[in-house]
Order: sequence, then structure tokens, then C-alpha cells
Amino acid sequence: MCTRIFNNLKADSPMTARNMDWLWPVNAYFYTFPAGANCRGMDLDYAREIGISESQIFNWRSKYSSISSLMGDKSQGFAAVDGLNDQGLVANGLYDESGTYTEPTREGQYLSANRWVQFALDSFKNVNEAAEYFSSQAVNIVPQPLPDPSNMPSLLHLTLSDSSGDSAIIEIQEGNFVVYHDRDFRVATNEPDYATQQTLLAYWRYIWGLNSNASTENPISSAPGGNSPTQRFERASYYLSFADKATSHHEALTQARSLVASCAVPVGFNPYHENEASYTIWANTADHIGGKYFLTNTTSMNTVWLSFEEPITTCQHVFLQQEKCATPVPGVTAGDVSSLLRECSNPFS
Repeated sequence: MCTRIFNNLKADSPMTARNMDWLWPVNAYFYTFPAGANCRGMDLDYAREIGISESQIFNWRSKYSSISSLMGDKSQGFAAVDGLNDQGLVANGLYDESGTYTEPTREGQYLSANRWVQFALDSFKNVNEAAEYFSSQAVNIVPQPLPDPSNMPSLLHLTLSDSSGDSAIIEIQEGNFVVYHDRDFRVATNEPDYATQQTLLAYWRYIWGLNSNASTENPISSAPGGNSPTQRFERASYYLSFADKATSHHEALTQARSLVASCAVPVGFNPYHENEASYTIWANTADHIGGKYFLTNTTSMNTVWLSFEEPITTCQHVFLQQEKCATPVPGVTAGDVSSLLRECSNPFS
């Protein structure tokens, strides 16, 4: 499904890129969220559906403004997929097939996984703050049907990266947060669990002759092919491990975009001739220092972006991709789309 690469090779120009892989195009938007917004962890109807009282819905007030990619619509609700806040923190929500959530109980505060990404962007200025918070188990995450035709539950893990070059991956296992926090945790895919991904990486780094505590006389310099999460993890790690440090800020940005492009699943790729097969429907690239957030739409071949050049004072959005449609949204072309933003209500308030 999805691949996230944190390119922090050039210390003063960290960039995060992520492929959004799914079974079909979805309704996708850019949203801008201001600081100071009051938000809640899920809508009341869904809370009632899963047996959570209104008092158990987690609420927060945003500390930072952000630019986010959202999927969904007014009838199905919205889910935050990726984003960048004004402090340079990036959050990516990746589907986690190995995650295990628990049923809600009568105790505790609950946050929908569809709003987890936005809560992180609203609440933390860097990875360390977020890692410390989630290590405390201060809130419980519950899956919610994704706002698209699949109706699949939003079983997610969260990847975080910041302007200092720090990184973390946060999983949910048996309802508890498991936090992997290290600036060297640059690559993540959907499965297996991140501890196993690191074991696989150690094996591949041995094969490539890159392990510091073990060596091989005949290193193999080859990139694994295939579209499975494990193969994409290995391929992303391969290209990042052998990449030279960029010589400029712009080169670091384009390097991140080209690294994640090497892990994209082509449109129409369906080796098992299934009714639906996952492929890359868009890619996000975030410039932590420059404050720019990009989306490259596979269905239109356009790259659009927003930035923090102007302060974000209201909630606004622009429609970027149409569900089950391989044509661009009318009026949206490549480049800065800030002029297309329209004021709207906060879908998470």
C-alpha cells in the first residue's frame, strides 16, 4: 500500500515523501487549519454507534496551524492522511495491517484514527514532544470506517518527522502505543511491525555490505523489486542507503520525491487479476524548513502545493481529486493553489 521516506541526509534540509496507495482514487482535498481551533476526536453519531459516551470523546485545542491532505466528503466524513504544521512537523497516517486495536470500554478518552494525523499536527512542535506524549498512553485510538467506497476500518500507524531531522513511528498493538523513536528510522511501509522491518533492514544492509558490526566479502548492490510492503521497504531503504547527500535545499526536495517515486505502484498494476488492486494514487512531499507541502496527483500528472508564506487564520480547502475518476478536478492545475482555497467549516470541530 503506502511508503514513507524521510530524507534527512542533508541535515539543514530534511524532506519527507510519502506514496498514498489505494484501491482507487478518492475524494482528496488540501485543507488549511488555523491555530486556536477547538476539535473533537469523533462525531457524536459514531461515538454512540461504538458505545462511547459524549464525555469520553477526546477534545483538543490546536496549538499550531497546518496544511493537510484529507480524504472523504461531507456525507461520509473526512480522514486526515498527511500534513505539515507551521513548526515543521510532518505526520503521515499509513494503513497498518499488523496493528491490533482493542474495543472501547467505559473508561478513558477516545480519538478516531481518522483524526489522529490532525491531532498530532495540531498538538506537537516536534517528534520528541509527540513521542513522549504517546508513550504516556494519554488517549485511546479507535478505528473508524474510512470515508470511501471500501468502508474498511482505519487501522493506522503514524510516522512523524521534523525540521531537526528526528523521526518516529508509532504503532498500536493490543490497544497500546508502541513508539519507535530514532532519527535513523527513515523508511516505513504498511507491514510487518516496525521491529521486524528493522530486522529485515539489518539483513539487507549486511547483503549490501553496509553493516558496521558485520561484513560480507561479496556485497550485492541490487534493489529488490515487487509491490509488497516488504519489497517496497527494502527498495526504499536501498536507494536511500546509497544516495549521496544533496548539495542544495532544492536538490534535497527533488531527491526525496524521486526516492519515493522509485517505490510507486503503477496505475493498473494487477498481477492477480483481482476486482480491485492497490496502486499509487498520489504522493506527498513536505519541505520541513521551507514550509511547503506538495501533492503529486497520479490521475492528472499535476503537482500542486501550499505554503506557510501567508499566515493561516481560517479553515479553508481546495478539492484536488475526484473519487473513482481518472480526470483532474476542473480548475485545478499544477503549481501554487492558494488562490483556489475557499473558506469552510473545520470538519474535525
